Order: sequence, then structure tokens, then C-alpha cells
Amino acid sequence: MLNFDAVPTTIIGSLPCPDAAGALDLLERYPLAVPAWPQLPKRSVREGMIFQFSEGFPGIRIDEKERRIWIENDDHLPARYAAFYESALSGDTGPFAVSADYAAGLAAFLERRAATGGRLPAVKGQVTGPFTLGLSLGYLDGKACWFDEQYRDIMLKALARKALWQAGRLELLAENVIIFFDEPIFAALGTPAYIGISDDDVIAAYTELCAELHAAGILAGIHCCGNMDWSLLTRTPADIISFDAYSFGEKVALYAAEIDAFLARGGWLAWGLVPTGSAELAESATAASLIRRRDELASLFEQKGVARSRLMKQMLLTPSCGMGTLPVRSAERVLDLLHQLRQVS
Repeated sequence: MLNFDAVPTTIIGSLPCPDAAGALDLLERYPLAVPAWPQLPKRSVREGMIFQFSEGFPGIRIDEKERRIWIENDDHLPARYAAFYESALSGDTGPFAVSADYAAGLAAFLERRAATGGRLPAVKGQVTGPFTLGLSLGYLDGKACWFDEQYRDIMLKALARKALWQAGRLELLAENVIIFFDEPIFAALGTPAYIGISDDDVIAAYTELCAELHAAGILAGIHCCGNMDWSLLTRTPADIISFDAYSFGEKVALYAAEIDAFLARGGWLAWGLVPTGSAELAESATAASLIRRRDELASLFEQKGVARSRLMKQMLLTPSCGMGTLPVRSAERVLDLLHQLRQVS
């Protein structure tokens, strides 16, 4: 598993920069212990969360002007299914590449890191999670592809192979590769709109995805920036659970027993300690106030039976979520605070 001399830092994904060079320059000013490539939703609609990893999915159509994406259910779709399965079963991840058109930050990150030489202790990538993608991507009639059994299978296989393709490039740079699956929609599970999603569905999907990554020596994380039943994620084979500690730390502590068991099996917690919910929150926070917040939460976990030493040893520090919606100045403030935390934690 991971091993660091001090508390490691990384980011969740998105930055508000309009181009990859500017985003990488910004990240280099505030170095991360676990470097990560930046998603750039302001550069192109194709870098939006639902669009970015849909490249190569059967039947996908995108209207960039209207910022719409859907699955075209036409007479050609069955043939596209067959071609997809042929590629998926071949073992070649090449057909599932994430191109620079969809992830300019990834392409530029790989190029710049390769030019610097040397190997990192760890590096992080990310993929949109299957529930967030599957419940948001659908057909023109409004049916989400998650509820289409065949397309759900296609989506899970495609996301696994996109994660493996990405990891194959990242592992040239680092001893450990971490891939986060970003699942903001988990905060809405259990509401009437998503009553059809069961705990067993979540566990089964992540058992499949994590098995693929673990077989390749890749660590898997799950990120949710809202509140949810956190015990559910502890029952998956994920290696890292990423949460918004700034806003929801007390909620996560309600599941202290499950979190303790997760840590005991070697899991890590990614604490989203630096707020990204608004420019005002980012500007008002200080390293001292965030350390106090961390220590208050650690004490709460400790009161509930989780050893502080284990919490601190198996902790990553991150922003609470992506920074893509913030002004660039506020994103820089978040990265500055994260860098300060890395130095004093």
C-alpha cells in the first residue's frame, strides 16, 4: 500500500483554467505529494464530467453547442455493441484511450512529467463513476443507460478499460497509481429519483471495477463530495474513500465502526479539508483553521473508537471537491492552502 514520510496531498480533479499549460503551471507552483492531472471543464464541453469518459461508447452523440450528450438508439446500435465487445474482450486497452480532445490536461501532464524524468512515489488519475455516468447518460426518451442491462454492462466494461488505459500511462511515472471514481450522485441515493438503486448494485459494480484495477496493481478510490451512507463504501473493495471533511466530517464520523474496520483492512481516507464550495469559503480559510478542523474531527473519531494514530497514518489531504467552478484566483488559494497543510501536517 502507500507509504509517505508526511501526510500526502492530492487534488480531486478539475481546475478552472482554460488551457492545459496554465493548469499545469498552477499545479507546479504548489506541488502535490501525489501529483494528478487536471480536468478542464472550461476548456471544452467534452471535458465535462458526463462527456469526458464517454469517448468510444457505442451510439454516443454530442451536441457541443447545446451541451447535450445522448445514446442514439438506431438500427446501427446492435452492430456497435458487437464491435465494442470484440474490443473489450481483446485485452487491448488502446481502443479505450482518452484522447487530448477529451482530456487535454492528461495529455499535457503525461508529456511534461515524462520530460522531467524520475519516478514519483504515487500519481493520481480519475474517471467518472459508473453511477454518476450511468444515471446521467441516456437515450432521447429520457431513459438512463443504467437501467438498460446491456448498456450498463457496456458502460462498466468501458470505464474499467479507460481506467486501465489511463493507469498504463501513469505507471510509467510512479511506483503507485491511484484512480479515483468520482460519484457526486451518491449523495442522492435513497431519494425518490434513485429509489431503484440498491446497496447491492453499488457493491456489485465496484467489486467488478476494483477487481480489474487490483489485478493490474492499481489502487482504487471512490469520491463523493456530498453526504451519503458512508458505510456503503466501506463494504466495497475500494482502497480509498474520499469525502468532504470540511462540510461533512461529523456525518462520516457517525459511521466510525465501519470506518475503523475499513482502516483496519488497509484502507485510506482522503480528507477533503480545504473548502471549494465558494470563493468566499476558500478566501476565508487559513492553514491554522483547517488544522483545527482536522484535529476536531480526529478527536471525534477517536471518541468513537477509531485510533488517532491510524487515522493520521492512513490519511490523504485534498480539496473538498474539484475546483472547476471557482475563479482561478480562488483555485490558486485552495492549492496554496493545501500546500501549506502538506508542510505543517
